[in-house]
Parts: sequence; C-alpha cells; structure tokens
Amino acid sequence: MLDTHNSLAADPKGQFSRMLAGGLLAACVVTGAIASLTSWLPTLLAGLLAWAAGFILWLEVPKRTRVQSAILLTVGGLGLLVGFVADGSLAWRTTIAGNANLIAMLAAVSFLRLITAPSNAEPVVSAYGRRSLLATIVGVHLFGAVVNLSTVFIMARRMSDGDTLSRQQYVALVRGFGSAAFWSPFFAAMAAALTYAPGAQLSSLLAFGLPLAMIALALTYRDVNALGVQHFRGYPMNFASLWLPGLLAALILGAHWWRPALSVLGLIAALAPSVTILTLALRRQPVGRQLAHHIREGLPGMRAELVLFLAAGVMAAGLMSLIAVTGVSLPFDGFGAWQASALLTGLVGLSIVGVHPVIGVAAAAPLVAPLDPDPSLLASCFLAAWGIGVAASPLSAMNLALQGTYRLRAGDSLRWNLPFAAAMLVAAALLFLLHPGA
Repeated sequence: MLDTHNSLAADPKGQFSRMLAGGLLAACVVTGAIASLTSWLPTLLAGLLAWAAGFILWLEVPKRTRVQSAILLTVGGLGLLVGFVADGSLAWRTTIAGNANLIAMLAAVSFLRLITAPSNAEPVVSAYGRRSLLATIVGVHLFGAVVNLSTVFIMARRMSDGDTLSRQQYVALVRGFGSAAFWSPFFAAMAAALTYAPGAQLSSLLAFGLPLAMIALALTYRDVNALGVQHFRGYPMNFASLWLPGLLAALILGAHWWRPALSVLGLIAALAPSVTILTLALRRQPVGRQLAHHIREGLPGMRAELVLFLAAGVMAAGLMSLIAVTGVSLPFDGFGAWQASALLTGLVGLSIVGVHPVIGVAAAAPLVAPLDPDPSLLASCFLAAWGIGVAASPLSAMNLALQGTYRLRAGDSLRWNLPFAAAMLVAAALLFLLHPGA
C-alpha cells in the first residue's frame, strides 16, 4: 500500500489524467449501453467520450501502438478528404462513433475481472501429466474467454520455472487462449465482428465458433501431448467461479432470443457491470472502493486497445468514403465459402506479419461490403481470423509479452504455431462450406 501511495504522489498529474480518462470510459459504457438499447441517447455521445479518453491517454500508449494508430489515422483522413473533395460530404459522425459501441463493450467486460479470475495467489502444488495439461488448456480457454489477456499472464507466472516457460506450456497457453476468440461474447473479436458485420446473429456465430474452438483445443492437446507431458507443470484451476460469466452469457442469449433486435454489444455493456456490482454486493465486498479502483486503474489500462480501435474506426470510415467515390471492389461476384476462406487466409497472413486483427477487419469490411455478404458468414470469418492470428503471430501483443518475459524467440513461436494455423485454416474452410450463409 505504501509503494502505491508513493507512486501516486510522485506523479499526481498522471494519476489525475488516468482518473479522468477512466471516468470518461465509464461514462462511455453507460451512454453506449443506453444508445445501443434505446433511442434516448445518440451513439455519437459515447464516441465523443471515448475520443476524449483517447486524447488524454495518448502519451501513455506504447510507441509501437502510437505509430500504428498514426498510420491508420492518416489513411482514414486521406480517404475522408478524397470523399469530401469528390462529393462534398464528410462522414464525421461515422468517424467519431464508428467503434464507440465496441469500445463501450470492451470497457464493460473489463469489470468482470473483479469477480471472475484465476487466483493470483500462490496455488497449491501443481499436478503433472495429461490431466494437468487438459485442465490448463480448458482453464486458460474458459477464463480467458471472460477475463481476457490477463489470464495468460497470471497462469504463465505460476507455471513458469523462474523466468522460463517450456515449449509445451507456451503452446498450451497461447493456443488455448487464442481459440476463445472464435466464440466468446466477451472477447474483443466478437465486438469487432458485430461492429463490422452489422446484422450478424450471435446464435450463428456460436454455432460456427464453438466447433472451431473444440477443434483448436483438440489439436493443441494432441500436439503438446506428442511433445511429452510427463513433467508438464500446469495450473490447478478452480472452475467454480465460472458460473457467473456462464449466467451472464445465458442472460445475453436469452435476451437476444426474446428480442432479436436488441444489440448484443449493448446487452453486454449493460449487463457486465450490473452483474459485477450485484455480485460484489452479495459477497459483502466494498463495492464502491473496488469500482473506484477499477475506474482509476483498470479502465485506463486498456489505453493501447482504445487508441488502436479509435484509429481503426477512422480508417474504416475513410475507406468507405474512398470506395463510395471510386467504385473500387474485390474481384468477386459474391461472398460465399471460398471467398470467406480466401479473406481468412489474407487476414491471418496480415496478423502474422504484425498487423493487429482489428486493423485487418476494419480494412476488409468496406472492401467486402459491395459484395452484399451474409453478415453472419462475414463475422464468422472475422472471428476465425482473430483467433488464429493472435495465436500464430509472433508479433501479437500476447506473444511479444511472453517472449520478453520468458526468453522465448519469435522464430520459435512462429515455427511452433504455423502448422497449427494451417490446420485451423483448413478446419475453418470446411466449416464455411457448412455455413448457412455461404
């Protein structure tokens, strides 16, 4: 506690900025949920709040992300300029509000960390062997589907031998986590898919994503087991706390079934913080203190994603304006299973060379739009690209963090996961053939 106090006292200006940005993001969650589920507030308001938070946090964003974001902003700005010169219209509302609901949903989901997370305390002595491997793969998959990336780092810290991870441990963690992107309603991938493929049905996305995730987990178990798991040190998971996000997912699905017109992003933005607050109160935990800490520290912690998603929204708006005035389109007559497979391969390739999945998705959506694709098929393609790319790319945020912490080489990361990525591309292509929207 003393260290935290000293740290805050040493940087009062930075602490105030983070508190202000966190408050703006919390307000973005509230306004985004209201705007998505009702007509009482405009989505533009949520967008303005997100942009204000992004401006405040800009200097705290890692340099690599700032460079990527600056490029996206430049590309989007040029596209908007061409559109304005050509027909005198400027899509400024889309530019500001395009990814507002996506950001509101991601900020809302972050509150679930307060009630659902693998323990960061020292666990009991780990079991070894196949059972430990299975528990670790399933655990990082399910907890990662809710708590997201912090799950990987918590588990890696407890599984590592000092400052190293074995190949088996690394593969189990990155693939188990990445495959949650195929189906989790709490993942950034789902938010992006629903944003850039409007009209996609959550039930269809789950029907595609869950089988794909099961294939990924089975391949991961097979590959790691083949490397030898007699001395595999896993993480002793306690799955009891997963009933809360399970209940939340059931509520979202039930509400969406009852009123299909309700926005899934809006439902998540409304329910995730509400369930968190109710659960903290029922557990007799200090609700106000925990919420205030999360708004002050947790929400500003998503600054890199915030800035990148805002910039991707500008790029998407610019590309839409550019395509509208130039008539540029892909060399396809329609968008079916084979086109989805080709797009998926291209998006995964971009991820492997370091392009964040949201950038590929935001760039692809306006290019594919003239083909009038089935929204659920297109969204399924985006989910598959996100999950495969996150695990396979040595330049993804997860892999870069693990490489830096546990002395892993980028070349090894790519070599270990590239065959898996190829197998998953084939699996996704076969599922595309069975997709009702193909």
